[in-house]
Amino acid sequence: MLTFIPLAIAINVALGAIVKALNLPLYVDSIGTILTTILLGWKRGAIVGVLGFIITSIFINPFAIYFSLTQVAIALFIGFAGKRGWFKNLASTIGTGVVLGIVVALVSAPVIVFVFHGATGNGAALVTSFFVKMGNQIVDSIFLTGFSIEPVDKVLQCLLAYFILRSIPKNLLEKFRSGCLKENNFID
Repeated sequence: MLTFIPLAIAINVALGAIVKALNLPLYVDSIGTILTTILLGWKRGAIVGVLGFIITSIFINPFAIYFSLTQVAIALFIGFAGKRGWFKNLASTIGTGVVLGIVVALVSAPVIVFVFHGATGNGAALVTSFFVKMGNQIVDSIFLTGFSIEPVDKVLQCLLAYFILRSIPKNLLEKFRSGCLKENNFID
């Protein structure tokens, strides 16, 4: 656990930095949070997410820290989904990603509206600008952006986490008993 948590934080920060540098309309900054939640439980997953966003705010994107509550929501939802076995196969993992994307869009939208007025400086802000140019109000545009980007982003991240976990030998996974592996049939 002591070595996995810093690794998971580094995964969040590194992938988030790459996406930010490329100015993509995705985030891909929560895979470490998702993996940690499945392996070690939602509290440790939330710690990974929040610490990752604090580090990201210091070195890469000063706005990330405002979305720390989003990381807590991701950990809570993945913990909920994992306990119900929603990562058992590809179809349920994709469904989990879609629902997670909707949850994240709902949690993040108020921050984007009230703190940033729609201008977060990332690739998603370009999508928001598109919706505004199409005649939508800023609040509607922010929600449309969230509901169009977040499910795709979170499906991608849930699938990456699923395939990473499937590639880890079962004898190593057995060391992680505090998460929700048993419910997902990753270990018997």
